[in-house]
Amino acid sequence: MPAVDGGAGARGLIVARAGLAAVLAGSVVAAYAAGRLPFPVQPVLALVAATYGLSALYLVLARRAPGSRRLVEVQIYGDVVLETALIYLTGGPHSVFPLLYLVSILTASIVVAPAQSFRVATTAVLLHGLLLWAQFYRWIPPIVGEAGPRNLGMEGSLAILLISGNVCASFIVAYLASHLAGRLRQVHGEARRSEASLAALQVLHEDIVQSVASGLLTFDRQGRVTSVNRTAETLCLRAAADLRGTTWDALLAGAPPFATAWATVERASARRARFEADLLRPDGTAIPIGMSVSFLRRGRGVICSFQDLTEIRRMEQRVRHADRLAALGRMAAGLAHEIRNPIGAIRGSVEVLRESLEPRDDDRRLMDIVLRESDRLDAIIHEFLQFSRPPRLVRVPTDLGALADEILLMLEHQQGAPRVRIARPDREATIKAQVDPSQMRQALWNLCLNAVQAMPDGGELRVGVRAPAPAGGPPVAEVVVEDTGIGIGEAALPHVFEPFYTTKTRGTGLGLSIVHRIVEDHGGEIRVESQPGAGSRFTLLLPIGEV
Repeated sequence: MPAVDGGAGARGLIVARAGLAAVLAGSVVAAYAAGRLPFPVQPVLALVAATYGLSALYLVLARRAPGSRRLVEVQIYGDVVLETALIYLTGGPHSVFPLLYLVSILTASIVVAPAQSFRVATTAVLLHGLLLWAQFYRWIPPIVGEAGPRNLGMEGSLAILLISGNVCASFIVAYLASHLAGRLRQVHGEARRSEASLAALQVLHEDIVQSVASGLLTFDRQGRVTSVNRTAETLCLRAAADLRGTTWDALLAGAPPFATAWATVERASARRARFEADLLRPDGTAIPIGMSVSFLRRGRGVICSFQDLTEIRRMEQRVRHADRLAALGRMAAGLAHEIRNPIGAIRGSVEVLRESLEPRDDDRRLMDIVLRESDRLDAIIHEFLQFSRPPRLVRVPTDLGALADEILLMLEHQQGAPRVRIARPDREATIKAQVDPSQMRQALWNLCLNAVQAMPDGGELRVGVRAPAPAGGPPVAEVVVEDTGIGIGEAALPHVFEPFYTTKTRGTGLGLSIVHRIVEDHGGEIRVESQPGAGSRFTLLLPIGEV
C-alpha cells in the first residue's frame, strides 16, 4: 500500500487537529468552571487559539500545494511541538498529556510511512526529556506553583521515570504502529491487486461474451431480456438498449411459451434444452434459429445461445435438390433409350407413309402433327439428357462481359425479342472467370430467353457483369439478368430450379434446372428475386480464380 495521498492526508490532519483542539478547549473550560483545574486556563486557551491559527495556515498551504507530502510531515512535527507546549502549560512532570505523543507517532506511521514513526518518536522523546530537565534545573519556570521547599531527589527520580516511561511507550508504539501499518499496506496492496485482477477478468469475460459467434440473450424469471451480446444485436437488427425488456414471446415465434421452456429445462437431465424458432425482427422479417437454453446461477433466469440457421436451411434445400437430381439422372439413362428409339421408329414410319400414300387434307395435317410432336418429344429428351448427363467442364479464362454481349446479340434476332429493350453490360472493365464458355453460354442463353418470354407485351432486359469487393471470402464475378416482366409468384419461387417445374403452357421445365446445375458445377451460386407484375432478377455468383 503506498502512502496516503498527500492532499487527503493534509486535510485529514487539519480536521482532526481542529476537532481535538475543540474537545480540549471544552474540557478545560468545563473543569475551570467546576473549580478543579490545577493549572491556569488562559495559557491553555491561548495555545488552542494558536493551534487554530496554524490549522488555518496549513489549510492555505494545502490549497496552494495540493498533494504535498512535505506539508503532512511539517504538520506532524508541528503537532509534537504543540503537544510539548501543552505538557508544559498543564504541569510539566504532573501533566497527563504525554499520551498525545502516541497519537502523532501513529499518525506518522499510517499517513506518511512506517519508518517515519521512529523519527517522530525520537523527536517526542527528546522534546519531552528537554522539557522535564529544563524545569528540573529551573531553566524555564514552572507554570504550576509549588507548596513548600523542593525535594530535589524526588523530582529528579520522577523526571527520570517519566522520561524512561515516555521512551518505552513511544518506541513500543512506533514499532507496533510500523508493523501494523506495514501489514495494512500489504493487505491494501493485495486488495488492489485482487481488484485489478477482478477488473481484468471482468473485461476478459465481457470481451468473450461480445466476441462469441453465437447470439447470447439472458432472460429474467418473467421472460424479459436482461443482457445482449453484439452478435445478438446484429441478428435481431436492434440495439441492446432496445432489446432489454423485450419479452420471450414477442421475440421468438414458434418457440414454446417461456413458462413451458423453463419447465423443459428443469426436467432435462443436463438442465439444458434445445429449441428451434423464428427470430422476429423490426423490419417484419424473421430468420430461423436454433437455440440452447440453460439456467443462470442461483436461478436468476435463463441464458439463450442461438445461431442463424438460414444458411443451413439453404444447404438442406440444396441437398434435397441434389438428391432429386441424382435420382432423375439414374432414371434418365434407362428412359432415354427406351423412349427415343420408338420415337425414331414412329417418326421414320410416318415419313415413309406420307411419301408413299401421298395423303391429302386432314390426313396430311395429322401426319404433320405426329412428326412435329415427335420432334418436340425428341427435343425434351435431348434437354433431359443434357441436364442429367452434363459434359465434362473445360475451364478457360473467359471474358464474362463479352460472353453476355454475344448472347444479347443473338437474342436481338430471336423471334419476339424486338419488342424487348436490351440494356447491354458495361464493357469499360474486363472481368474474367475460369469457366467453361460453352456451358456458361448455355446458362446465360436460358436465363435471357426466359426473361424475354416473361415479357410478352414488351419490356426491358438488363444484363450486368461486375466484380464486387470481397466480403471476407474469395473474389467472385457477379452476372445479373433482370427483366420487367410478369414476375414469379411467391408460392412458385422456391421451386423454379426444380426439374420439370414450369408455369408456361409450352415448356419443358428444364431450362432453369440446367442453369442451376451449370452454376453449381462451376462452384458458384444462383439467387433469384421476383415480384409479381414487376419482374425478376437472377444473380449468378461465379468464382474468379481457379477452382
